[in-house]
Amino acid sequence: MTSPHKAKYPVDAVIGITYNCNSRCVMCDIWKMEPHELMKVDDFKRLPTTLRDVNISGGEPFLHKDIVAIVRTVRERLPKARIVISSNGFSTKLIETRITEILKYVPDVRVGISIDGMQEMHDKIRGIPNGFNKCMDTVDMLKRVGVKNIRLAFTITTVNVDHFSKVYDLARQKGVQFTCAFAQSSDFYFGAKQNYENPDPKLLKDGFRYVIARELKSMSPKRWVRAFFANGLYRFATTSTQPLSSRPGSDFFYLDPNGIIYPSVVHYYKMGDFKTTEFDTLWNSDEANSAREKVTSGAKQYWMICTARSAIRRHPLAVAQWFVKSKLFPSTILA
Repeated sequence: MTSPHKAKYPVDAVIGITYNCNSRCVMCDIWKMEPHELMKVDDFKRLPTTLRDVNISGGEPFLHKDIVAIVRTVRERLPKARIVISSNGFSTKLIETRITEILKYVPDVRVGISIDGMQEMHDKIRGIPNGFNKCMDTVDMLKRVGVKNIRLAFTITTVNVDHFSKVYDLARQKGVQFTCAFAQSSDFYFGAKQNYENPDPKLLKDGFRYVIARELKSMSPKRWVRAFFANGLYRFATTSTQPLSSRPGSDFFYLDPNGIIYPSVVHYYKMGDFKTTEFDTLWNSDEANSAREKVTSGAKQYWMICTARSAIRRHPLAVAQWFVKSKLFPSTILA
């Protein structure tokens, strides 16, 4: 049964194509899960054409044997969408083989490599010996084969907070972009890992202030938006409150490797089975509407780039006011 009132169509999606993972992260247990690759390449031909941002994720997405065909299909279905592949960067040769093929069909593909500290710290967080050097080899390879948009993605935990600014500087030295996140919990994503992070308050504030101030000094509006996101992430990390309202299950969704759609990676409310149901029917079903009601009535707080992006777009005045205040009065940053 479907609702007579059609829901707003999404603009953002995280697509998990596999739970197979060759990392052993302390803040994520996906690597303990079964790979679950039930989606077929042709299933991606039915993604909603309203999507403008698609994150191909996992597990480690480059371990999926059909990743080239999947990314090609997503681009053919969504020619205007920005596509980013989130990777741990450990399998340099495999990634090179597959990204070289992907570039033939998606020359503007973006790739994010997770870096959670310098040298031994990254290896400790990710549980992979010599992992940091493998990731640096991958970043250098991505630049060499022609990937134009590369980012280092840092996840803040209690133990690595003092490496926040160091990884930011590394990104600048490498000439790539920088993104950040705070380790969060989920009842089904991250292998249902529950994270209770409590980083040193001074180190946390110093790290965020360092990153935000430098992003605001750039001439790139995109980096100003990332500064705003980082400001919101600090507020979330210190108060457990999201800075702006967002609409999981309306503006964005998470599609897991089993073909199940959820409002986001932290909202464990099934909206429907994408493998067996056309998107329009699924998106407007009673099950999907029930999931949205549970999201609205729940108290779960979150602030991740995949959920914040659409919220930032819907609150341009608040964002602009913060820009002006922070640029004119830098001392007010995180004051």
